[in-house]
Amino acid sequence: MSSKKKIQHIKPPETNDRVDQLRYLAQIRGELPVEEEKPRLNVKKFLIISCIVLLALAGAFLLATVRLNAINAYNAAIEAGTITGEIDVTASTWILVRVLALVLAGVYALFMLVKLAHPKRRKPNRSFWGDLGIYLLMLLFAVAMVFPLVFSICSALKPLDELFRFPPKVFPSHVTMDNFSDLFVTMSQSWIPFSRYLMNTVFITFVGTFGHVVIASMAAFVLAKYDFPGGKLFFSVVVTALMFSGYVTGIPNYVIMSRMGMIDTYWAIILPAFAAPIGLFLMKQFMEGLPTALIEAAHIDGAGEFRIFWSIIMPNVKPAWLTIIIFSVQHLWNTNAATVIYSEEKKTLVYALQQIQAGGIARTGQAAAVTVIVMLVPITIFILSQSQILETMASSGLKD
Repeated sequence: MSSKKKIQHIKPPETNDRVDQLRYLAQIRGELPVEEEKPRLNVKKFLIISCIVLLALAGAFLLATVRLNAINAYNAAIEAGTITGEIDVTASTWILVRVLALVLAGVYALFMLVKLAHPKRRKPNRSFWGDLGIYLLMLLFAVAMVFPLVFSICSALKPLDELFRFPPKVFPSHVTMDNFSDLFVTMSQSWIPFSRYLMNTVFITFVGTFGHVVIASMAAFVLAKYDFPGGKLFFSVVVTALMFSGYVTGIPNYVIMSRMGMIDTYWAIILPAFAAPIGLFLMKQFMEGLPTALIEAAHIDGAGEFRIFWSIIMPNVKPAWLTIIIFSVQHLWNTNAATVIYSEEKKTLVYALQQIQAGGIARTGQAAAVTVIVMLVPITIFILSQSQILETMASSGLKD
């Protein structure tokens, strides 16, 4: 008997994501196996199992609550002398059971909503419990990453007595905006207007970011699409420069700026920002994914090099230069420039806020408010452009 080979249908990707497009092409060429689709989700069976799991967790939570109340009442009666006996020390165990039941119920409810909203998985080779474990692991990492941000915001909303409380509490018992109002009063009493510090930072951030994006993009375009002597060596130097942090390059930058006579000017911060290697690296890796035929077609149509760069290349690498903007803004916005700028009227916003933070115990609340203000702008820009950053990181190492 001759066995018939099962015909596999390769579905084209539903989105324009580069990773999906490359996977689709590899499956057509036979370089990747075709993933077989599993049957659709049995909603009725899934809801029945979910109700059983949630009811079991709710029962564990209620049992732990009842036991905890009984233990607390028993211990209170012993302390009051109403009854005789030993203190029950198992309350912490039931508290842990109640917390675990609540957390697991929340995780399972979130997973159930995701499962019902998107019943078709991208990789259908995982089991139901595999998905649940992945979501639980992602939740633990998310809590660990978001905790410092939540703690900083809550600290800025606490009165002074709660800031010095030990052990500290995450959430404030009495929310107040006094820390921010006191900070604004302190800044208004400075002999240099606060708006001057703000304008200095905005000017340095805008000019440094714009120049970094333009210079890194132009250099990456040449390195990615043209062959010239020393090109690979130059890119190797750029990759090597990624290993050195700003603390290592601080002294060479200071010596160069001093020889050029730019100390105590804005350019002592802006010019080194132009030469940051991370922007050139990301742009070059992303531009290598663009088809060379696109550039050749533009040459045939009579377009010049700058026209090709500005009208064709830059719109197609938008995720890359948006990512560079994020990195550059975070670096320039958070710099205090105390080592290269000495004039008070040229100081940055972060420097002025750090001086307020150094005011001692009386300004602990203002220091907490300073932390929130300093990180507000980079976080806002990152949230607005996070999809572009993820696309850049996913595509920077791919080549057609």
